[in-house]
Amino acid sequence: MSLVLDLVKYPLPSFLEGKCTPSAYFKWLDAKANTIFRRDRKRRKPYAIASTVAIYKGKVHNAVTSGGQYDPYTGEPLAWELVSTWDSSRDHPDGYKKKFALMPTIDHITPDVLEFEVCSWEINDAKCDLDPAEFVELCKKVVKFRSYE
Repeated sequence: MSLVLDLVKYPLPSFLEGKCTPSAYFKWLDAKANTIFRRDRKRRKPYAIASTVAIYKGKVHNAVTSGGQYDPYTGEPLAWELVSTWDSSRDHPDGYKKKFALMPTIDHITPDVLEFEVCSWEINDAKCDLDPAEFVELCKKVVKFRSYE
């Protein structure tokens, strides 16, 4: 799809203006929709078998427009300026990955439903396949055990 058509179908959310270019956003949107679609089909998710990349792309864009400014678990502003900047071509020094903790990524809200939320890479990595309630319960156990309350 061309950038002009993307701008019409998936307008850049106003909160992203000045944080990332439309082309960086659309590159990210395409990559996320394609990656998640392929992974879900490989895992034989019923909703993926009956879906298309275009449907995934629309759902990802809806997740961005409905809550992509802040991480839904920590409330921290997401670092949209980091999209499409990860260098996957080489080994990285200690601390490299940590710089991308607030980079926005897409996560299934629950593993068995075709609905997404935008959250930080750090949270998505920690949450894994847990639904929101399970993840919060896990976090509470950690805090209780480590006595940081």
